[in-house]
Amino acid sequence: MQPHPDSIIPLPGGRVVEVKVHGCLWSGRYPENSLPAVAECYQARVARAEIDIALLADADFALIHDLTLDAATDGRGPVAQLGRGALAGLRLRGQDGRVTDVRPALFGEVADLIRSQPYPTLLELDLKEIEPIPWPRVEELARLVEPVKDRVVLNGVADWNLRRLLTVDSTLPVGFDPMGYLDWVPPGQEEEGEGEGLPRGAYGYLDAHWLARRRMTPVRDYLADRLGGILRLAPGMRELHLRLSAFERMLDD
Repeated sequence: MQPHPDSIIPLPGGRVVEVKVHGCLWSGRYPENSLPAVAECYQARVARAEIDIALLADADFALIHDLTLDAATDGRGPVAQLGRGALAGLRLRGQDGRVTDVRPALFGEVADLIRSQPYPTLLELDLKEIEPIPWPRVEELARLVEPVKDRVVLNGVADWNLRRLLTVDSTLPVGFDPMGYLDWVPPGQEEEGEGEGLPRGAYGYLDAHWLARRRMTPVRDYLADRLGGILRLAPGMRELHLRLSAFERMLDD
């Protein structure tokens, strides 16, 4: 089976760019991060999709973009204070902000769905937790992912949580978003909440590292040194997730 043609960009020489469907929002018919939206991506045979997962108070992980309920659901407060029973009573908001009749899903449900799908869409699990995840819950997540780990990749900005996952199971597919260490947006946009509060370093990147304090090498060597160190933050990572503007700037440099 071939991937949906709208989910890939063929390049000269046979290379292919896979377009990630953020929040599994494919047709827009279903709320972002909902179980029907995930199912639609598999049924459409998209090459790659993404969901956001956040820790619940008792067990499992909720599919939700933020660590609070306010924007995505008709609920209020931190996701981490909510149990599975209370989550089931909530309803997701659609793209227009209106409350729908679709409830938030659990990752355990997504794992069951993935196993039943014939097309091997790669599903990125964006782990929203910033605080260190307790070890028992890390082990729980590894168990939930185990049956589908050939079809998913765990990603996040908290390298400490990625290291915990890899400590529990070194074979887990892991990616990392280094925006808390190295990023780039056009000058001025960092004041609009972009760049995680990093200062603009000597090479023009958002970077608080010593190497960014003054120009000591060509910019390409600076990038190689910084990225080489960042790759060691979660040994065994398979992917590096960069902001598009930062990736394009790195290519130019």
